[in-house]
Amino acid sequence: MDLKLAGKVALITGSSKGIGFATARVLCEEGARVVLSARNKDDLAAAKAKLPSSQITAIQADVTDPKDAERLVNEAASWGGGIDILVNNVGGNSGGIKVLDSTDDDWRKTLEVNLFQTVRMMRHAIPKMSKRPGAAMVNISSISGWTPQLVGSGQYGAAKAALIFDAERWALECIPHGIRVNTVSPGRSEEHTSELQSR
Repeated sequence: MDLKLAGKVALITGSSKGIGFATARVLCEEGARVVLSARNKDDLAAAKAKLPSSQITAIQADVTDPKDAERLVNEAASWGGGIDILVNNVGGNSGGIKVLDSTDDDWRKTLEVNLFQTVRMMRHAIPKMSKRPGAAMVNISSISGWTPQLVGSGQYGAAKAALIFDAERWALECIPHGIRVNTVSPGRSEEHTSELQSR
């Protein structure tokens, strides 16, 4: 498959494993130059070692830290001469499944790691991506943002639903910059879905 990505510069957050790493591998296969990013230095090094060295750089960063997020975008743009693709893949959940098992801090942490850092990364990346041919942002949400019965927790579902809700607005805002914005909602395994439905 030729997705016309040869030479494009892609920054992927949370890309040392899982969906982020799988995305990085596919983009490398398509000829893109990829910036891996994650908090854990060892995981990041292991991921980098599995991909073509000529197409890869790795930057350790915590995107929930505003200064770290800004540094990540600046270093990625400096390495690549700009950014063509941003994949906001970082996410997670804090606290229990039920309202009675979660605290205000759990909600704040979950919104930070899913929603706030995505907005922050977009804010820093737009100037580095503006007017670059084919520029695209992809925010990773979840089926949990669509289907309350399958959500792991209210705070997680709310954060992922916000990414889905704002996708159209962000896409419209980015038209003058020539940047396409999409949100992707991966599903769960059948085993995990059956477990949640039986609760």
